Amino acid sequence: MTENNFEFDNNKDGFASSDITSTLMNVSNLSQIVTGSGPIALDIVIIIDTSGSMSDESTDLSQQIDIAIEKASASCPSQLRATFLGIQGTWDNTKFDQTVSNYLTGLGISQSSLQARLPFKEIDGIDHAGNKEDLCRAVIDVSHYFDWRDDARRAIFVLGDEGMEGGGGILTNAAVLKNNEAIFAAQNAHAKVYTYQGTPNDDPSNIDRFPTLAERDKITKEYERLALETGGRSYIYTTGIANFALVLQEILCDSLNPPADLNTEVSNCTSVCEYLPTILLTVNTLAEIINKTIDSCCPKEINKHHETSKLCECKH
Repeated sequence: MTENNFEFDNNKDGFASSDITSTLMNVSNLSQIVTGSGPIALDIVIIIDTSGSMSDESTDLSQQIDIAIEKASASCPSQLRATFLGIQGTWDNTKFDQTVSNYLTGLGISQSSLQARLPFKEIDGIDHAGNKEDLCRAVIDVSHYFDWRDDARRAIFVLGDEGMEGGGGILTNAAVLKNNEAIFAAQNAHAKVYTYQGTPNDDPSNIDRFPTLAERDKITKEYERLALETGGRSYIYTTGIANFALVLQEILCDSLNPPADLNTEVSNCTSVCEYLPTILLTVNTLAEIINKTIDSCCPKEINKHHETSKLCECKH
């Protein structure tokens, strides 16, 4: 038992809480906090990019988690189970000491069922640590295979600083499609996704930096879309890394509200806007047809109201 009455165990032999299922107890080297006795159970999985540029975020987030949970427990109490996982890597001296894929395979999930990738070289022949920046793939795997409690609200908080499919500073079609898949997976799991885009590395020597502000904004919109279409919220580094405690507290409280019955096709206003010209054209065409029908049925030379009404009467 740690300070603030949080149960935290980084022990390879088991867990401090007897409330965790036997399946969980068989998973080794798990970083997890179980605390609270509020009226609502909450499972939140906090997932972080483990490429080098996210080092500061991983440290600051890990240091601020306990105080955030303490404050959230006071203002919006829950039966909380928070799990901390890295994407295809870990961060030393933080709570992120286990990977998403290791956690899930520890539950008995086959590695071949997961979308997590091994290191790979990109078209320039260099390994850019892109598999450690696969945020969408991590959301998909966790949505499908995490051992969610049946009675718990479900939330995923995912943090990165570049593109969400293999990183990089340019939005690709593959990244958009993978984000679509992540949104669909989270919706089906009834999990709200919260996103945080960390401070970008703008060093000219960084070959994965954003080439333009426009390209950065395109990727930011994908972070926002993942959160918006799953009922969560999106955050960006401009809110200040020192505010992680506030961000976490807000997420822990908001997660207690169940996600709305979101349907991408219905809720996405972009699709409505795309079809708006066609809708207007159809409405105008129908209006024109009605006007011509009225004109043809109602001779203009008839001025008397009762005669006009008689001639324009629709016959069934």
